[in-house]
Amino acid sequence: MGRRGFNLVEMLLATAITATLLVAVMVSLDVSYKAYRATTESTSTSMAGRVIMERLQGLIRNGIDFAPLPGSFSGATLESSYLDIQRPDGTWVTIAWDAATSSITWSEDGGTYTVLEGVTQLPEGAMGVVSPFVLEYHLGRHLHRATIDLSVVADVGQHLDIEGDSQFIHRLVGSAMPRNAAWSN
Repeated sequence: MGRRGFNLVEMLLATAITATLLVAVMVSLDVSYKAYRATTESTSTSMAGRVIMERLQGLIRNGIDFAPLPGSFSGATLESSYLDIQRPDGTWVTIAWDAATSSITWSEDGGTYTVLEGVTQLPEGAMGVVSPFVLEYHLGRHLHRATIDLSVVADVGQHLDIEGDSQFIHRLVGSAMPRNAAWSN
């Protein structure tokens, strides 16, 4: 008479193989999801940061006057957490890093607006906080070049506990020279 089914050892072996395959699939799905999330957050943060950097560089290029000013009339480099820019129409804009809210703010006409969140200013490998603005002055009060250095993390408000603890810090660095300084050299 022939066999009619599986014996207990065969059933246990089939169950163990199935369980191993399911665990492997779940681990690969988890890794894939985390990689997708990290890539999406990274791209979103990078794009938003680049748009802000382009706008700030445009303001600097078209700026007429700038603050803060150095303490001496000789050529000076000044690190600052804010930058005041006088636009061609005579109005002033203040771009500032607010450490309390980890954001870059835009102030004009008595109103202050958040333009970029997650600005930590603690780039990987740095011993301390890095100033977001480095201003190089020439002949006293004439801004020669402004360097913007932002360290930005992705939006932690969209983070799920299941995703892990990894945070990638984007370091966005740009430099611009006011047109009046570029044309006078």
